Amino acid sequence: MNDYVEEVWSGWKLIQVPEGAGGAEARHRQHLLNRRRHQIAVLELLQETHPGLVRGESDVSVPTDIAQQWEEALQTGDNRSVVEIRNKVNFLSLGLSRGQRELGWDVRVPAPLHLVRPAASPFTPLSFKNLSDYRDWCQDADHEIKQPDFQALLWHGNGKKGHRRLEPEMISWGLFLYCVITNDGLLGSKHLNSLPLATTTLAVHGASAWLVLHETVPDGMPKSKRVLPRSRWLLGVSALAVLMRHIQHFGHPGEKCGGYQQARTYTQTAWLHFCGALKAEPVSLPTFSEHATTAFRLHVPAYIVNSAHGKHPSTSIAEERWHQLLTGGYVEHTKPKAEQENVLPAAGSGLTPMVTERCERDQPLYEGRALLKSLHDTLYKRRNQKRLKFRDLSRELESAIVASQRMAPIIECLCRWLLFLHQKRKRKQSTLYKYLGVSMPLLQALGETPIDQDRMDALIEAYQFVVEQAKTEKNRHYRWTVLRSFHSFLVIDQGLANVSMVFADGGATILHHADANCLSEDEYRLIASFLASRSANIKGQIRYWVFVLGFRAGLRIGEALSIQLDDVLHHQEVQDTDVTLLVRNNEYVGVKSHDSRRQLPLHYLLTDTELEALKAFIANRQEVTLHGRVMLFGEGSVSVAPLRDDEVQAEIHEAMRRISGDYSLRFHHLRHSLANYLLLSFHGVEIPWSAPPHHAFLWDKVAEGPSRSGLYFIAQLMGHASPDMTLRSYLHFTCLLLDHYCHKQSSSMESCVPRHAIAQLEPLTNVLQIKPATLRKWKERFGEKPPRWLNKAFPKCSVIDVAQQAFAPYPELPAKILLERQGLSQLSLEQVAAALDALYQRDFDDVEHIFNLCKGEAERLTSCARRVLTARTRQGMSAFRHYRLTKGKQPAPNDFAHPRLAMPRSLAERPVANVMYQAIWSRWFSHHPDELRRHLRFFYRYHRATDGHVWIRDVDDGLAFVSWVLGLDVHVRAVVEVTPSTRSSLSEKQQLSEWKKRLPSHQHKVEWRSKPPGNRFSKPLGTGNVTFYVVNENKRSRSGYPVRYMLVMTCIVMATVAQKGESSKG
Repeated sequence: MNDYVEEVWSGWKLIQVPEGAGGAEARHRQHLLNRRRHQIAVLELLQETHPGLVRGESDVSVPTDIAQQWEEALQTGDNRSVVEIRNKVNFLSLGLSRGQRELGWDVRVPAPLHLVRPAASPFTPLSFKNLSDYRDWCQDADHEIKQPDFQALLWHGNGKKGHRRLEPEMISWGLFLYCVITNDGLLGSKHLNSLPLATTTLAVHGASAWLVLHETVPDGMPKSKRVLPRSRWLLGVSALAVLMRHIQHFGHPGEKCGGYQQARTYTQTAWLHFCGALKAEPVSLPTFSEHATTAFRLHVPAYIVNSAHGKHPSTSIAEERWHQLLTGGYVEHTKPKAEQENVLPAAGSGLTPMVTERCERDQPLYEGRALLKSLHDTLYKRRNQKRLKFRDLSRELESAIVASQRMAPIIECLCRWLLFLHQKRKRKQSTLYKYLGVSMPLLQALGETPIDQDRMDALIEAYQFVVEQAKTEKNRHYRWTVLRSFHSFLVIDQGLANVSMVFADGGATILHHADANCLSEDEYRLIASFLASRSANIKGQIRYWVFVLGFRAGLRIGEALSIQLDDVLHHQEVQDTDVTLLVRNNEYVGVKSHDSRRQLPLHYLLTDTELEALKAFIANRQEVTLHGRVMLFGEGSVSVAPLRDDEVQAEIHEAMRRISGDYSLRFHHLRHSLANYLLLSFHGVEIPWSAPPHHAFLWDKVAEGPSRSGLYFIAQLMGHASPDMTLRSYLHFTCLLLDHYCHKQSSSMESCVPRHAIAQLEPLTNVLQIKPATLRKWKERFGEKPPRWLNKAFPKCSVIDVAQQAFAPYPELPAKILLERQGLSQLSLEQVAAALDALYQRDFDDVEHIFNLCKGEAERLTSCARRVLTARTRQGMSAFRHYRLTKGKQPAPNDFAHPRLAMPRSLAERPVANVMYQAIWSRWFSHHPDELRRHLRFFYRYHRATDGHVWIRDVDDGLAFVSWVLGLDVHVRAVVEVTPSTRSSLSEKQQLSEWKKRLPSHQHKVEWRSKPPGNRFSKPLGTGNVTFYVVNENKRSRSGYPVRYMLVMTCIVMATVAQKGESSKG
């Protein structure tokens, strides 16, 4: 074979083709020849532009567009098959990634391709033959049910003994099973076996009736069996009538069944008696259910049938919440135990309790990964090494826990888990090594996400992310076992919910009682109005829009807060233009996974009113900001770092729970709400409570009919790789989908069930002993509400009527507090800085409109800024008190504009300055204004920007000022330099000691230094100066600028507010 590439780097791993004699060896050789030709074609493509990659040269740099052209050429060229495309792309990906690691190549590596073999079709010649037999069997059964012989057996039995005996109770329950299988789509064997235990949950509302299955784990459930999640099943009219007749005459079957095994026996026996009463060929219940499944697949989407059959089941919402959605009122839900006590339960792990109050986790993620990697290397034991002693290993783990307390929460939890396994479970060192290796990818999936009950859904998705990385089924099972052990530790150590975690159908899921909830449209509007009434400042507006995008666009909290202005695509000059939101990585926040990168059409997802308001908010932000990398939901003009989740999410949670009364609601349920409403509207399902009305218009634009492409569109909006993830974890209303296809869309059923209830009950009039005339009379009296008819026929059957339950209206919203003019004192520090920058380019009216200021406040702000920043020291024209002029960087101050005061550059120090500024206006300005003015006057008089410190002329006043500044935030420290006086009767050490004694508080935050004595001032204790700085271990040098910047800005705003007060008095 002739290769046109002469010198090839060994890292490309070209296939070596052996010689083949014939037969199988020759066929294998031909296959390898084709693979090698594919590889040579890739190398020839690279040699055209970058031959150094082929030869294996070091430090080769490839532009991104070139790498993208290679990938496009391989996928769109003259390739004959999908397999060839996969082989070429994967060969390129592996070679480039190896070059990155070994030779330092700077190149973008394309993602490898994987071919997925489609699942086998359920429709086979045998299945169609069975379907024909099933139809004939059902037709004969419907005919026999109308016959007097069957009705006599149903009422009296046959009076025989032994295996020939047919009991009326068993026949009645078998008839109910026949109705729910053929008409209601109840197909799974576990669902059928659990029906006798669920009859006490029978509830009705209007024309609907349902049962709740698997609310609790029944007694006798084999541990090897998978526990299905809570599911709600809407009953058809015929099934409801047969069930109520059965309860009327025989009572609840659950009272006679002590557990799951007894219920299973009851179900199997009832089916045999029913078949015997029909005098038909006996068919086992699993076989009959399987044939019914084939019939349903002809007209019902496959994923709905699979869910009804028990494959990939979804979790229904809690019954109490379901009642609340139907009635549309306020319900005070039971608070979780942790909410009632407001503290975490006592740690049951035997370890020192984890610190629950907010601590400073300032270490980046790569430091946490390095800690876990180092611990992993420590646990590894080579053959020529001895195992660590129990005491030494405990010491290593304890030191790792101490170091992890400043890192991401998941790192500390992993270290505590390993110590728990070592000390309490006595696990071997090799076991700890394996467990840590399995669980380390949790850091990649969770990042800085806190580990608490509100983030349970994110934790579960992280478990699934780790499991899906396994390559073999055996390894997937092992990983899930390890993660189940980790979650059990979190239950006893952190007080998280104890959920049943199993591995089923090749996928890891949280099955029993997963976190399922949803928000109605009415509740959404009330919560949005509540948040809008508290949007007097920028934080309130941010909370409002984050909540809106969470419900309307399905954004995660981290995705919403990390939106940059460049991520919003729209033409501001064009009216009625489309608005597209890009969810992607940026310098500070990465998306959850590769598939989370997506484009969201906000012009379809938001209502017209919300879209116009969002455009106005974006335009306002664009007027303030300096460039497109600034966060959309930021406070200032240079807010390039996103806000923390707890700054926004806590108030949204409070509003959601205050309006609805459900303390389990959280921000992530907004995503679940959107996914469910999109899927229900996609199928044309009528939702029995208020839902977003504009989704129907969305489907008119996107898709036509319930096809697979529509499901992929929903998955794309959610940021999922495929619809399987959306349907498995986000779908909570399977009952409404089945009710739509089984009862309201008659063409989807084999027997073409009529839509009106009387026609469905007429074949059962002799069984129920109800005359057709009576049914028509009840319809005229009560309307189209079959549950009320049947309640008249069977009064002894206890039914939960949701409409009769007492409910309260939603709580009244407080008076709207949105002010017409906000006022300068209500702005944050970043907003004040942005307003000062805007005054350079805009007139006073524009600035007042953008920042919602009072009339004339922008002009006063400019005047006060010029007066404060140009206050001079005794050196005259060469220096200012609060502003240091750097030649070539800032323009010289003049009479027309104030000097520009740059914000602190460090992103770690800016939040400290913001918190200190907020504390001044929220606490000191409101409660201690006189003391605040006294400290600011001291700063205004003695601040020296050129030297970077505040001069202390009087000891008591100066140290009171130092103590006040240090009390504004825990991250502020101070260095006090004392200049002893030679005119004093005290020695230098005594003067310094007296300074330390007179500091009112925060002695641990002050570093004392002594300078050479001076004789300029006759102070008994000398003079000094104080330099404040912010604790920032990412920088070697200490910077006092953030604190001084905050104090200068406070002086400017205080002067402006004071001028406003004087003008109003005058």
